[in-house]
Amino acid sequence: MSAFPPTFLLSVLLFSPVWAGWYDGYSCHSRTAEVCRVKDVTLDTERAVQTASFSDVRDPLVIESGTIVHFSRELANKLPGIFDLTVDKLGIVQLFIRPSLVHLSAVDNAIDKLLLDETTDEGYSMLTLHLSYNKLKELPSLDRFTRLMTLAVDNNVLSTIDMATFSRLKALRVLTLAHNRLLTVSSPADTPIQLVKLGRLSFAGNQLPLIDIRTWEFDSLRELNLTSNSMNRVEGNLAQFPALKVLDIAGNRWYCEWLLMVHSHQESHRLTLDADQPGRCREENMMTSHQHCCNPAGAEGSGLIDVYGDKWDELKRLTQLLNTLNATIANGSASVKHVLEAQLKTLNTQLSKLLEVQADHGTELKLIEGGIDRQKDKTVTLETVLQEKVDQLRQIVDARWNLTRDGGDVADWPIDQLSINTTTTNWPSIAANNEKTLGKLRELLETTTRQFNMYSSRSYDQQALLSTHMERVNTVQGELDKVRLNGQEIQQQLSKLEPTVDLIYSFLKDVREGCGEELD
Repeated sequence: MSAFPPTFLLSVLLFSPVWAGWYDGYSCHSRTAEVCRVKDVTLDTERAVQTASFSDVRDPLVIESGTIVHFSRELANKLPGIFDLTVDKLGIVQLFIRPSLVHLSAVDNAIDKLLLDETTDEGYSMLTLHLSYNKLKELPSLDRFTRLMTLAVDNNVLSTIDMATFSRLKALRVLTLAHNRLLTVSSPADTPIQLVKLGRLSFAGNQLPLIDIRTWEFDSLRELNLTSNSMNRVEGNLAQFPALKVLDIAGNRWYCEWLLMVHSHQESHRLTLDADQPGRCREENMMTSHQHCCNPAGAEGSGLIDVYGDKWDELKRLTQLLNTLNATIANGSASVKHVLEAQLKTLNTQLSKLLEVQADHGTELKLIEGGIDRQKDKTVTLETVLQEKVDQLRQIVDARWNLTRDGGDVADWPIDQLSINTTTTNWPSIAANNEKTLGKLRELLETTTRQFNMYSSRSYDQQALLSTHMERVNTVQGELDKVRLNGQEIQQQLSKLEPTVDLIYSFLKDVREGCGEELD
């Protein structure tokens, strides 16, 4: 007889699936690795999500294999301590993004809808978000992703994108929308899109006919990829991207006139351009401009060049192009020459005035130096006279003192040993006079010293002013050299254009002659 009653065995058979579900626990299959990796996570029903448990999992977490159809809020709440999550290749259709996540990779799934936390206005902490190889037809509002630095949405099914979607992502550095089905990229007409930290932007592999960048303010953009679209031009000026270094534009149907502007920008800004595949231009009946394929601009036809077809229309178009080129060269040369001549004339006038001021200051400086030298000579002379009188006075006082001390009479002294008549000398009067003379000499010496200091100070000021004028002269000379160098560069560019004009003229002449022969 069995040790278990029949009712117990029946209960085990009936409720074993439920009990098994209660024990669907997942944990890291390696406890020593830095990254927690979980395998074979199969959550294809709501019941499976409810009964699943993740014990002993840690950050960062990678779910390597399994099936999770709906990555729901309930499942996200089961991973509260995870901030770096990778859920690639799990067949996810809908994905809930928790605000506290910092890094999320959900590549190569079947995601067609992103779910955000609508129960709170809390901003998202997300720094990197990788959603490539999914089935997204549109993007949700990203206004709360203010810290996002990398957004990759390649290989989805987006057909249109509004750049205003990213307008609040002020920290965004990488944005890739390659290999979707984009037909339009719109931007607000009056509101600029300011992504000043964006460094790399890709629209490669879409179906865009053109792109409007006139309201884009991407001051840090270094790489722009527009390859493999159907573009014929870019509305706006590439010069508004001052940091742009790499521009990929191969695999499009550009207008040749627009390509000429791009190549001119490349030469002046040291821009790195890619190249079309060899033979593509010939296979698709397109012209070649440098290393890219292009079509002549116009609303007629498909841009294919058929020399043996409408020759008169082609001749008319080429004639207009030649006239435009000649007018551009003539107007550009005349206007640039006029501006350069006006600037040169202004600089020469300023230089002449500076030289005149310098000459005047030099003359004044020489006069001041002469006055200083003369005053210095007077001071030396006064010092000599003063020293002689002081010595003479000292000798007289010493003689008087010696005579008084010895009790002798001045009349007994030899006449050549006294410089004054001792019989009639009034010593207090002489001492007073000498003191006055000495005071005057001191005053004169002080006056002379002040004048000398004043002249020295003015000399230093004039020297500083002269140095300032010399610096201005050097600056003007440098600007003049730059203007001359710009004139030489413009002349060189005009010289480079001459062969092109001659070539077009020769082509027109050949076409005209060919047309004349056919008419005959």
